[in-house]
Amino acid sequence: MTRRHAAAVAVGLATISLALAQPLWIQVTGDEVALAIRPVDPLSFFRGNYVDLTYVVDADAPRSLGTGDAAFVVFDDDRPANAVRVVATRPDLGPGETCIRGRVRSGNSVGFPELEQFFVTADQGRELERNLADLVGVVKTTGSCRAILVDLEPR
Repeated sequence: MTRRHAAAVAVGLATISLALAQPLWIQVTGDEVALAIRPVDPLSFFRGNYVDLTYVVDADAPRSLGTGDAAFVVFDDDRPANAVRVVATRPDLGPGETCIRGRVRSGNSVGFPELEQFFVTADQGRELERNLADLVGVVKTTGSCRAILVDLEPR
């Protein structure tokens, strides 16, 4: 193998490692929070079976933020968690609080694009579709407010 090939392989492996590092770090070190969900659309012709979710956030973004801006939602540790506040910068968290970084949507609501799709098998998709109203999205989040969707569980 030439140096060029070795360098290309090394760059490819480094890129893959970096892409996987953050979700794995969140999975291992993150705090768990259960969010109430609202189902949107369970099937895509091109992507297969998945559950497309939105989350219940009963707090509006500050008026200083516009559509598409980053917003940080602070949740308590109830099951399902309640939105305590929405702020424009990474918050200082109190005891029993976690935060998730989201995006402001029209109407000052906040969504979490990174947490909105949960891929499943066809059989799991049909089962989830029937029971989504009784489930919560289990999310792992870190102090930096980065989060990943881990599972869907009964309330």
